[in-house]
Amino acid sequence: MESGQQSPSEQIKRFAREAGFDAVRITTPDAPAHGSYVTAWLASGMNADMKWLETRADLRAGRMDDERLLAKTRSVVVLAASYAGSREAVSPPVTGTVARYARGAEDYHTVLRDMLNDVAGKVETAFPGSRCRGFVDSGPLRERELAARAGMGWQGKHTNLISLDLGNFFFLAALLTTLELTLDEPFAGNHCGTCTRCITACPTGAILAPMVLDARRCVSYLTIEHRGPIPLELRPLMGDRIFGCDDCLAACPWNDKAQTGQQTRLAGRDGENAFPDLLQLLADLETEAGFRARFRGTPLLRPKREGLRRNVCIALGNVGNHDAIGPLEAVAATDPSEIVREAATWAILQIQVRLSSPDTIY
Repeated sequence: MESGQQSPSEQIKRFAREAGFDAVRITTPDAPAHGSYVTAWLASGMNADMKWLETRADLRAGRMDDERLLAKTRSVVVLAASYAGSREAVSPPVTGTVARYARGAEDYHTVLRDMLNDVAGKVETAFPGSRCRGFVDSGPLRERELAARAGMGWQGKHTNLISLDLGNFFFLAALLTTLELTLDEPFAGNHCGTCTRCITACPTGAILAPMVLDARRCVSYLTIEHRGPIPLELRPLMGDRIFGCDDCLAACPWNDKAQTGQQTRLAGRDGENAFPDLLQLLADLETEAGFRARFRGTPLLRPKREGLRRNVCIALGNVGNHDAIGPLEAVAATDPSEIVREAATWAILQIQVRLSSPDTIY
């Protein structure tokens, strides 16, 4: 390589930053080191109904040069894009709270795939004969472990990756390539120390111990992936959260020093979906057409109309006032879903109990 000429690894990192990624590191396609831990976690049932985590277990536990991923993979490029945006605002009264990553008009999957395709196209053009395959939350890869092995950060006690530069509000993506690239050193050590802020911040106590997350109690799982009624004992703990939960992430002190991300399609995502008016949302979700019109192209399609309206009912039960009773009664009487009707009935009772309290002021 001539003096001043960039190595293949340096060129790919430049391509990634030009595409809008905030960090990029390179590791091997070797099998994850903590397969036995994941196997034990799945065996415990803490993955709840997320049975897809159990599928293709051999791929999740094996090397990434498998032909079902990308044959002859020689390197894995791990990329991060921050979505931290501005500091969290306090939600107005009788509104719902949506996890930061899901705010705004675009689904992060779409944004990151666009960015990955940009990088992959440049790589295959710069290095004829090479092949790439990108993954964004869609393949049997353990992105957080790959990122730690590539030196991007460490897994915190909340199980999410923490970066010295980005905090923990960032997305991860991976690009498998047949190129033999210069590897980055794994992240050395763990900077959580004795801090347990993320554990104590969890509203439902879903983080049972450092690195032990019980999805069956996690608000993110309950509001997004769970398809049935939400357990009664957990409903009051959900507060006004209708899609996801940021509490364990927001509690991390490493966010105080985090750099602002460069991808404007991800950062500062505080649009109308950040703190939606719950009564308006209840009305918008009356029909499938209304649901899709409101949330087309966003992550909020994931829980489906039934799940999201169920969540809105529970949030109204927790923070709603007398103005919510009439709309909830209509939902309890007419919604085609038994799950939604039951949630609306529960919410009405919660509001009535609050209204009957001598300390209630509305």
